[in-house]
Amino acid sequence: MWVSSSKKMLTAISLVLASGVISSPASADFTGHLDLASKYYLRGITTTYNPASVGALGNAQGDAPENDGPAFQGGLDYAHSSGFYAGWWFSTLSYSYKTFTDQGVSMEHDLYAGYASKVGDIGYKLGFTRYQYVPGKNSTGWETLVGVSYKGFGLNAQTLLNDVTFGNKGDTYWTATYATTLPMDIGFNATLGYYTYAKTGKFVNPGNIYGTTPGDSVASSAFRHVTVGVTYPFVKNLTGGVSYIIGGKNRYDVSQDNKFVGSLSYTF
Repeated sequence: MWVSSSKKMLTAISLVLASGVISSPASADFTGHLDLASKYYLRGITTTYNPASVGALGNAQGDAPENDGPAFQGGLDYAHSSGFYAGWWFSTLSYSYKTFTDQGVSMEHDLYAGYASKVGDIGYKLGFTRYQYVPGKNSTGWETLVGVSYKGFGLNAQTLLNDVTFGNKGDTYWTATYATTLPMDIGFNATLGYYTYAKTGKFVNPGNIYGTTPGDSVASSAFRHVTVGVTYPFVKNLTGGVSYIIGGKNRYDVSQDNKFVGSLSYTF
């Protein structure tokens, strides 16, 4: 359910770091974006055991893509020159949300805030994110973010703070990232994602009331994905992108498919 590697936070954090932290007098920037993605695959989850069905909570059948069709997304970001940032991100959902409700289409709303700064070429960030699904039941999650960076390289850890229907308290998503600008203003980015899992939780727990079967045993850790992508600014404020996801495995040891994803983003 979560946006991969704090992708939605990058605009705010970039504005903070570009401002020189700290400037005088203090200044702030507001930005926004509207996006259309061909699919919404979260943290390498591109497939599942079977088509999702109502009530498949806390098991492998419920671990599914966020949206297996076009997703409308967007957000607003605030970045202060002191290093503080905050924002809101949204996306339409379809496929995996059938496991929460009999409504095939719903919305994800994420609120996040934190602090980002740098010392020389070394950057760091600390933050929190609240994930909410409307409508939803037992699906609102809180997550911490800790990250460091050096020039174009980054290391991040995002840890879930409470049990939800899609994860356990203590689940941690680890990423190693790289981003640079190629000739002709082509952007290149790459992410390696890995998960460590808390095996026991209120909802994701072998033998729990949501019907997890013996074949749904929860792994302690797993390689999730490698994602590589390029972006290109077609005109002012309009950027296109293509990413390729090399799938790993989910917490139930289900291999994920390799997938292409395309996107268009308008910034304002």
